[in-house]
Amino acid sequence: MSRGHEGTAGLLRWYPQTWRDRYGDELVALMEDDLGERPPTLRFKMSVARAGLRERAHGTGLIGEQHSPTERTRAGTLLVLCSWTAFVLAGISFSKTSEHFAQAVPVASRSLAQDAFNVVAIFGLLGSALVVLGGMAALPAFVRLVRGGGWPALRAHLLRACLLTVVMGVALIPLGAWAHHLNQHQRNGGDGIYSAAIAAWAVLVAATLAQWTAAAVAAGRRIDVARRLLRLEAGLAVAVTGAMLAITTAAALWWAAIAQHAPWFLQGTANGSDRSPFDPQLVFTLGLMLAAVLTAGYGVARITRSARALRAE
Repeated sequence: MSRGHEGTAGLLRWYPQTWRDRYGDELVALMEDDLGERPPTLRFKMSVARAGLRERAHGTGLIGEQHSPTERTRAGTLLVLCSWTAFVLAGISFSKTSEHFAQAVPVASRSLAQDAFNVVAIFGLLGSALVVLGGMAALPAFVRLVRGGGWPALRAHLLRACLLTVVMGVALIPLGAWAHHLNQHQRNGGDGIYSAAIAAWAVLVAATLAQWTAAAVAAGRRIDVARRLLRLEAGLAVAVTGAMLAITTAAALWWAAIAQHAPWFLQGTANGSDRSPFDPQLVFTLGLMLAAVLTAGYGVARITRSARALRAE
């Protein structure tokens, strides 16, 4: 295999396995003819990546109409689940940012921020309950999948998820003991080494959630979904998306209230010492929330567009 062939063949990873098995050699030959002796440029690689991701989206039923309404509804529902995982990470970030905010806000001006925070908490619990309910409803179908020979396709996902969960839990023990010996200022950025350790643990949490979600998606794509279960899961996905939208709106209102009445809280300084309402972590948090809501909204649109065809099946 030539050097050029190795470079172009590596780009095939963007395409799904079934597509690579059928068309991979042809695409490699086409790319080599197009490139000649030149190495693939960044623009060329990005073009191949976009095409491969589009093919993956077609293959999973996220775009196009080639799949049945059942598969399109399933794809939209699983997309909402993935969005919820990203949203949970944003929620953890918001919880950390808003910790002890009531102490910094004057009592007379606290109502809007407190009400917005309560909405975030209530709808966060509601969204979590809906996701758990969806998992419990799908559990019998998952058991049938495993008993019917589906375990090999799920084993790697589940083992990785369990391993990451154990590592995450074990890592929390020394972090908790460390935090116990630090004051509030040190725990909130005053100790650089501790902050780096917390950041590393946060990455581990994100990886663990992502792996459990990947396992759920792998199972969700393979289980035999009865019509009633599919409708239930789709309805739960719509409700979860609504909860995400409510949380995002409330979090933005909380930020506005804090920016107006206690901007110094966002900077971690003494009361009245700073008037800047800007906070990079909140920008990231609200941005991630909004991205998750928009992605889930696309999943809901996919569900609703397939609903009429699903009823007609």
